[in-house]
Amino acid sequence: MKPHEYKFVKLHDLEEVMKIIHSLNVVDEEKIPTWEANGRVLSRDAVVPIDVPPMHRAAYDGYAVRSVDVTHVPARLRLIGSVSIGSVPNMELGPMETAYVTTGAYLPKNADAVVPEEYVEVLGNGEVVVNKSVRPWDNVDPAGSFGRRGDVALREGTVVMPWDIPALLELGIGEVWVRRKVRIYIVATGSELVEAREPNDIVNAIISGKVVESTASMIKNYINTYIPYAEVVGKTIVPDDPRAIERAVVHGINNADIVITTGGTGPSEVDYIYEVMQALKPRVYVRGLRMRPGRPTGIAVLENNKVVINLSGHPISTLNALTVIVKEVIKQMAGVKVGPPEPRVRAKLVRGSLGDRELARQYRVRVVKRGDEYIIEEIPKQGSSLTHTLLMINGLVFTGRGHIVNEGEYVEVLLLRQPFNLSDESNL
Repeated sequence: MKPHEYKFVKLHDLEEVMKIIHSLNVVDEEKIPTWEANGRVLSRDAVVPIDVPPMHRAAYDGYAVRSVDVTHVPARLRLIGSVSIGSVPNMELGPMETAYVTTGAYLPKNADAVVPEEYVEVLGNGEVVVNKSVRPWDNVDPAGSFGRRGDVALREGTVVMPWDIPALLELGIGEVWVRRKVRIYIVATGSELVEAREPNDIVNAIISGKVVESTASMIKNYINTYIPYAEVVGKTIVPDDPRAIERAVVHGINNADIVITTGGTGPSEVDYIYEVMQALKPRVYVRGLRMRPGRPTGIAVLENNKVVINLSGHPISTLNALTVIVKEVIKQMAGVKVGPPEPRVRAKLVRGSLGDRELARQYRVRVVKRGDEYIIEEIPKQGSSLTHTLLMINGLVFTGRGHIVNEGEYVEVLLLRQPFNLSDESNL
């Protein structure tokens, strides 16, 4: 293959790529216990199986009564027993009778209200004096008030969060249908790459002109941290050899839904990803985006709905592609409609401008909070090879093609760390 055949024929707009992404099929579903569903995507609505609660139950510690018996207070009632949470009462209240109940306990038959215990005086002869009248269903969770059989508790496409699980269990939902995790295999390419096994390997690699593999590891860590409905099933390093790269990619295709390659994505004659992608005969192949950093990003869709994403070997370029492209591919294949919230704020640009007439751009910025306002305080040098600048910033700003942000204007920032609060002396 001649060197010129590697050159980008066309740079594609992000809108074109998004159409491809949103046409991808979702992965299969499986049924799992609700308590194991954290971070998973519901493939069907989670439906309440019974009326909850199935019986009226106490909302406070106190005395279950027939409200008609305490219309006029003080009222003297006969105490016939007690009911604790975790048991089903076998008693019923007659006229002028009461039973002590704990919060969450089912009410005895005929009871329709609870008088909180602070309004009741216990006598020593098996009687109590109620000093506060109550209306029907006061201090009671009536049967079916939390959920009715057939109610939808969470919609299909929702990512289950930690706080969803106790709520689903309270509604009697013991199992849910979810999408299986999207499987990802990562292939890091480059004869210069070495994998660090000891701390000293880092300095030794730098001195010897080698590069410690970090981009593929960043991808894995990003997915593990921010995308709970996906899993990295393998990661490998291969040299700049088309046949070795192809074997690794094919292995990934056979074991995962998405293969992500790093390195070898530029237009030079020493890059081999293009040759490998052509050999795979993809149904759709987009190579090169109107985006910086990450312009060499490519995406291929194979006949079996498998996806191969080509990313730069530079961590900064890959970070842009991760937050803009890779995340969207995984969300689509996982069927996500309502996902976890992202830490985003509106921040004021106090100097300079951001944006590009021809390319979508991602900028690394430092954000501070001054009072109730977020300020973009610093924009370090933006070269894609300046990985160390990631330690200087705490946010990312993405501007679409042609979107210019001028001094004094506000722009959305994806936070990578908590901004310093300039009103808090402990942060200075």
